[in-house]
Amino acid sequence: MKNFQVMIFNAAVLIALGIYGYIISGSPTSFISVGVGAILLILAFPVKNENHIAAHIGVGLTGLSTITFFVTGIIRHNYIIIIMAVVTLIAFLFYISDFMKRKKERDRA
Repeated sequence: MKNFQVMIFNAAVLIALGIYGYIISGSPTSFISVGVGAILLILAFPVKNENHIAAHIGVGLTGLSTITFFVTGIIRHNYIIIIMAVVTLIAFLFYISDFMKRKKERDRA
């Protein structure tokens, strides 16, 4: 799977669970994950075209979101937020491993 595909999947999960969270709770803070997902979805298209700045912005946003979702999910004991945190963490780890793989390939050449 490529970085932009992981970014689109992560964005879809954040948007879907954010909307679901709003429907069941009515809390407007549920739209924070929708906003993060929308930003990641927009960034996925430049990442597909090998735009490194967009990729780094996406990775930074994903890392920050991972920490925020875990802290918020644990404090509120909310399984929906924890699911978002786990999916976002998996995406973040995928990005990091892909960057490391690309760096090794660059160093060999």
